[in-house]
Amino acid sequence: MWLESNQETRKELSLDKIATVADRVSHAPGVCGITITGGEPLLRSDINDIVRICKKTDLKVALATNGIFLTKQLASSLVSGGIEHFDIGFTQPDSRVKLAVAAAAGTGCSVTASVCVHNSNYRETGTLVKKAAAMGADAVALNRFAPTGRGRINQDDLCLKTRDILTALKLADKAAAEAGIFVYTGIPVEPCTAQREMFPAITFSTCQCGEAKWTIDPAGNLKTCEQNPETLGNLLRSPFTEIVENSKNSIDSFRRWGNSEGCFSCSLPGNCSGGCRFSEQSH
Repeated sequence: MWLESNQETRKELSLDKIATVADRVSHAPGVCGITITGGEPLLRSDINDIVRICKKTDLKVALATNGIFLTKQLASSLVSGGIEHFDIGFTQPDSRVKLAVAAAAGTGCSVTASVCVHNSNYRETGTLVKKAAAMGADAVALNRFAPTGRGRINQDDLCLKTRDILTALKLADKAAAEAGIFVYTGIPVEPCTAQREMFPAITFSTCQCGEAKWTIDPAGNLKTCEQNPETLGNLLRSPFTEIVENSKNSIDSFRRWGNSEGCFSCSLPGNCSGGCRFSEQSH
């Protein structure tokens, strides 16, 4: 479960409302954890209070951050409050981000370095994997660029062609084997795009949105995916199970969605789950 905070619009839940949402999520069947994300959640001065509220649900609590503000002291404080995992943006890591990964790793928590792979950096995946391993990360998530929101403005410059995806995977696979670090595709890469046996050091994921993974936006709205603008209902007004029950048609439609007509006749649906619903890959 992703709990978003949006500092840019200032439309954020109060601590009381966060407590209500967290409590309702905790009673939902199958939910095992909450990831506090954004925007940038560390811009909230009450981030430690938010962590403690989420931890009271007895769910596992993780934090996704760009790392710029994550000092050793803050990392330690967050872990004391209940954070068990850090997800740190590692697309173009400067010294602050590298130190943030080291600080998070120093707490004893697991750390994932998340790389948004796009047309301008896909040749650097191997280098980024090795840098993440050197700073103490346990895993690297390769998230190919998905053009949603403001990302659509530059999508022609950022979207990856199939050959670029294969290059990125090849470089990351080699680096993962050499560095001994777990690397996976955070945003799915379909088996029709990349033959997975060619990249033995990379674990390929499938889309879990609207099934094992959900998003809560800064207003308390439940969504199938952070990229999906469709709102299913509001957790401040209705329980999670009620929203899901009343939104079955929308959820089923989202889960059945395919990138192209060929997806509907593909023989590998179990290995793909339709791939990322928001990728617009150029072949």
